[in-house]
Amino acid sequence: MKIHTLFLFSVAMLLCVGVFGQDSVRISDSPVQVPFWGNGFRVGVASQAQLVLPATLSNDDPYVISQPGFGGENGIELSYHFRYFGLSLGLDFGTFRVFNFKPHFDNAPGADPTDPEFLFLNQFHHYSMVHNLFLPLKLEFHYPFNPKFAIMADAGVKFAVGYQMTRSDTEYWISTDENVAMAPLYASLVADLGFYYRLPYGDLLRFAAGANVGLQHVTEGEYYYRNPTCNVQGEGTFFSRNTNFNLQIAYIHTFQRYKLRRSSETWYSELPRHEFQFNVGDPVLAVGLSRIGNANFFDGLFWNTMFQKPPTYWTQPLGDYPVTRFVPTFSFNYHYRVTKWFWVGGLATVAGLHNTWRDRLTDKVTGHGSEVCLTWMPDIRFSYLNRKHVTLYSGLGIGLIMDCLKDPPQFGEKALKTVNIGYQLTAFGVKAGAKHWFGDLELGMGFKGFLSAGFGYEF
Repeated sequence: MKIHTLFLFSVAMLLCVGVFGQDSVRISDSPVQVPFWGNGFRVGVASQAQLVLPATLSNDDPYVISQPGFGGENGIELSYHFRYFGLSLGLDFGTFRVFNFKPHFDNAPGADPTDPEFLFLNQFHHYSMVHNLFLPLKLEFHYPFNPKFAIMADAGVKFAVGYQMTRSDTEYWISTDENVAMAPLYASLVADLGFYYRLPYGDLLRFAAGANVGLQHVTEGEYYYRNPTCNVQGEGTFFSRNTNFNLQIAYIHTFQRYKLRRSSETWYSELPRHEFQFNVGDPVLAVGLSRIGNANFFDGLFWNTMFQKPPTYWTQPLGDYPVTRFVPTFSFNYHYRVTKWFWVGGLATVAGLHNTWRDRLTDKVTGHGSEVCLTWMPDIRFSYLNRKHVTLYSGLGIGLIMDCLKDPPQFGEKALKTVNIGYQLTAFGVKAGAKHWFGDLELGMGFKGFLSAGFGYEF
């Protein structure tokens, strides 16, 4: 699907959610006066189209032009707002790198504009695009100047997970070899300016124009070209940053209609609004991501060649063997009950392991290595049984996981850090307790563990 088609489809979906996804309660018809900006959490979905600045060529190439490209992003947004300020954290999927090369052989020696082959080679752009996940963190200022409109401006930083990828492309007249994302984490500065329109039931539509300024190269590479008709060939290097200008539309759910019903609903006084949770779970996915923990599973007849070279079993003894000690996954949660059944919050986990390598003949220690996996992610929860002492729920969180490796003798490096996408899907959770304290048990999939249990405090 082309990016402009995806953007138009996203805009249509946002408008449909805003128009049809609400009940009939209208704030303007209510005797309760709710200010344009009430303190509290917001949840939104956003889509934007981007004009990406061209890649930079290493020299003034007379036969290759680097042109702007187009991209886009779609994602969700969690924010907390005060009267004039707000803080938001998003999770987006969109364009990470795009470049657009166009041939310009018109001024080449021997160029014949009437030659069919010349016309064929001279009309094709070399267009390439890569996508990634982003975590934008922004501070926003907003000011209502009438009951339906408010101006806004925000600024912040956007993080992207780096991933190693080397690719080669050939398209008619040009070939490129590039390295994409050579750092574990990328950052760019973002800023937007626009306005909010308040819908009759209190939710908001946001329209904004903004800029994303890349702080690092997101790709570097070499290109080669040849036009046999003009007897022209050449080469060069290029790099690009994720720098773009964008137009954005977002639908923001403010939960205002629930605030209008506080006086008639009893759950505000009977059920807790805040919750802190501490759990211990299995480290299965953290071990799967681990670079040194897997050596224990490939030991013996099954060898992991990343860590050691397999010996010839019939002519020489086996080499070192690892002894791995795993640390369970410890997780820390905070949740805020926005409505009776919907919660927002954050999750952090830590898991680790330690390896000791020993010689198979002498059993002497030949090396040590340790590894720690850390995750941070915003998450949401849906509770479908809400009682004073018992709650049943499910949840979902997506964020970043950092794998920190230290002193493994097989790597020849003192330290190594990688960043990836982390997640946690809680298929079933139950908590029970009294007097603010509770115990819980969760079943799911992710870096919190397939099975985790713990305790918490709510108020």
